[in-house]
Amino acid sequence: MSQAKNNVLFISLVLFFLTLITSCAEMDSHSEISRFQNSENVYRASMRWGEWSNLFQLMRERPDSTSKLTALSEEYITHLEGIKIKDIEVLNSNMSEKSGTGETRFKIGYRLDNSLKIIPIKHTVSWWYQEEANIWFTDTPLPKEFDLPKTKTIKLSPK
Repeated sequence: MSQAKNNVLFISLVLFFLTLITSCAEMDSHSEISRFQNSENVYRASMRWGEWSNLFQLMRERPDSTSKLTALSEEYITHLEGIKIKDIEVLNSNMSEKSGTGETRFKIGYRLDNSLKIIPIKHTVSWWYQEEANIWFTDTPLPKEFDLPKTKTIKLSPK
């Protein structure tokens, strides 16, 4: 076989394997496992960088659930902007394609805008898969530590 034919054969084989690898990678990016990991990554990155509106796009009440998520309001967003996330890491993560559910346990280090003290908390997020949208959502509210503060009534003395 001539050198030119060997080069053409080699290039054809390389292109074939590149196409095969690209096809497999593309198919993998559409799998439930890959979508689950993407949702976890978006959740984590959105919280870390204070992109609360992005985070809330992943939060939906499960159709068969009785739990209620906190409504996204200007007051709540303003409050959340005062929370600074120093770090967030996944402690453990699992999902079941069969049941369309998953769970991620995060370790979060945060501080309030007016403080330098980092407060560590653990937060478990439950996930559910919506086939129509082909995406994983969570119906878990943000950590209770991020809730709006309860307003206090101050009684003034008559004097």
